[in-house]
Amino acid sequence: MSSVPRIRWSASTKLSEIHAARTVAMGRSLTDRKTEQALVAPATEVNQRLLSASIDVTTFWQRLFDETAFDAENPRACEIALVAAGCSELQAEQTGKAIGSRLGECRIAFHRRYPKLAQQLALRSQPLCQRWDMIGHGMLSGITKRIWGGAAPNDWWPSRIEGLMVQPIRGGDGGYDPDANQFWMEAMLTDVDPAVPEILRVAWLVTRVATEQHTRDRLSAEPSSLPWGIGSVPFVLSTAAELDVIPDGPLPISRAVELWHLGDATVGQATQRWWQHWQESPTPLPVALTKLGQQLRAIANASS
Repeated sequence: MSSVPRIRWSASTKLSEIHAARTVAMGRSLTDRKTEQALVAPATEVNQRLLSASIDVTTFWQRLFDETAFDAENPRACEIALVAAGCSELQAEQTGKAIGSRLGECRIAFHRRYPKLAQQLALRSQPLCQRWDMIGHGMLSGITKRIWGGAAPNDWWPSRIEGLMVQPIRGGDGGYDPDANQFWMEAMLTDVDPAVPEILRVAWLVTRVATEQHTRDRLSAEPSSLPWGIGSVPFVLSTAAELDVIPDGPLPISRAVELWHLGDATVGQATQRWWQHWQESPTPLPVALTKLGQQLRAIANASS
């Protein structure tokens, strides 16, 4: 059986800065209104500069975030993000200087709100990291058994994963990068909802790294060909129930889908029904996930 990975934890102030600026730039609300107000002007100026140069705003922010997560000290992160978003390589340096100046203003505004960010973030990260050290191995072992029936490939889990902690600004958030063997999440001191503890977000993010790598490397399939993202939620929750991390009873699938920003109530309810049906009438997991994918596409088409 594949051995579960170790997580190498670190607190990232620079990724916290980009996380906050990107969140505001994408029009999402922050839990701290004053931080949001401080970032609106410089983040908006970044977007306006990008649009005036016909550069894709969403792609730029996502790539900048990924580059910062991979190497927070990379001086060319902004230029790389610009080129990825459609900027000419000949213009990337000049445009990067203008964008970098606005990003600097975002950084200054953020640190005015959190002048002791480095120390505070390190302290905020400790409880979650310590709890994972206690139950993480059991969680991932249980998820392995549920997905594979105890017959997982030896390379199912990566040997080590980087876990980057950032300042909470959305009341719980996270993401992953299978190419970099890493995930990031907000360092929440308390659970937003005790029914879905933040420790389960860690388990889900680590599982997402593994499933994406497996579908890409072993199955030669596109990562999005099966809805592993939402489909893996019940595996995490059912393992947590078995280990008494959450109470026994109906799994809070809809709530997890909401908290982990995977979809709205309709998507959560559909996933709940899918899981219940699969428990009653089991089929091979790829077949079941294909069915879930069809249901989710139907929901997306109905709302478009």
